[in-house]
Amino acid sequence: MLTGVKRTFLALLLCVNPVVFANETTVEPGVRALERGHYSTAMRSWLPLAREGVAEAQNNVGLMYERGLGVTQNYPEAMVWYRQAADQGLPEANLNLGLLYYSGYGTQVNDREAYRRFRAAAADTLAEAQYMVGLMHFSGRGTAQSFVEAYRGFLDAAKQGYPEAQYMLSYLLLSGDLGRMQPEASFVWSKIAKDQGFADAEELNYLATLELDAAAIALAEQRAAQCLSSNYQNCPE
Repeated sequence: MLTGVKRTFLALLLCVNPVVFANETTVEPGVRALERGHYSTAMRSWLPLAREGVAEAQNNVGLMYERGLGVTQNYPEAMVWYRQAADQGLPEANLNLGLLYYSGYGTQVNDREAYRRFRAAAADTLAEAQYMVGLMHFSGRGTAQSFVEAYRGFLDAAKQGYPEAQYMLSYLLLSGDLGRMQPEASFVWSKIAKDQGFADAEELNYLATLELDAAAIALAEQRAAQCLSSNYQNCPE
């Protein structure tokens, strides 16, 4: 029943957003320049700070090289800057470095190193990294395949409002990979993801309704509303 959903899953790898900026006063002028599309100005703002060892600036310089914004695209140079910031413990930099190892940009694919970097960032409760830890356990890349561990990673990120994680959490709950199908909980998380504008969740939400009667659907609608109104504190697990 979930074959079509599994095909959709393959596209989710591109949904992680590595563009994460700290709100440090020192990097804010560059952030504002970037938001206006003034890439060279942003780069000039961050580069001296990065050379002085400001981790947030190092991460942002890495991003500029990765994306080719204001500079020639250069993945190895992006890795140099990400690594300097990651070595200072900046979770966004660990995430960005992990994504390069995961995709093989600027280096050979290294799933174990990607997983290690994602774990480090996830330990700092970065939702994107929690999602990637879940994804690697789901696929068995860089670590042992474990749907239980995948579930934990997706749940952590889902409770931070990350729609890709909400989708994958719903998928696991409906697929039976956790030992039994839980269509009501799947309905809740797919509805939340759908209502956040994650279009792929609509099909999954519909598949969950096929496993529920009208009363159960009504209850699941209520539980989805409670989950959101509680800021993800009262959600199915």
